[in-house]
Amino acid sequence: MSGVAIGPLIAGLTPISAAGDHNLAICQRWIAMDIEHRQLLAEWGTLEGWLIRHRRWFRLSPDERAAVPEGARLAQIEARLDVLETDSNALLKAMRPAPAKSVEAIIANLAVAGRLIFEEDHPEAHGLIVRAVRDLAKLGAPK
Repeated sequence: MSGVAIGPLIAGLTPISAAGDHNLAICQRWIAMDIEHRQLLAEWGTLEGWLIRHRRWFRLSPDERAAVPEGARLAQIEARLDVLETDSNALLKAMRPAPAKSVEAIIANLAVAGRLIFEEDHPEAHGLIVRAVRDLAKLGAPK
C-alpha cells in the first residue's frame, strides 16, 4: 500500500502542539483517517472472502445476508468507509489553500501526497515524495 511507511516519519516530527499549526493538524488528521481507511479495507477484503467461502455470500438474497452476523460487520465497515471518504475529502480541500508554517507542516503535506499517489501507478513520483519526506525529516531532526 502506498505511503504506509510515511506515518511514523511525521509522527516523530510533531511539535509540542500541532494546535498552533493548522496545516500540520489537518495533515495529521487526514493521515490518521487514511490509516483507518486502509485497515478497514483490509478487514473488508478478509471478511468478504470468508463470507464468500463459508456463507456463499453472493448467492444470498438481501434478506439472507441481513441474517448473517458477519454481514453486519461488513455493513458497519461500509458505513465507516463512507464517513471517512467524506471527511478526508473535506480535509484535503481545507489543506490546499493553507500555506505551511513549519518544516513539519511541509513534511506532513508531502506525506499526504505520498499516500495519495499510488506507488503501483506512479513509482517514480511516489519514490521522490517518499524520499523527500525522509530527507526533510532527517535534515530537521535534532543532532
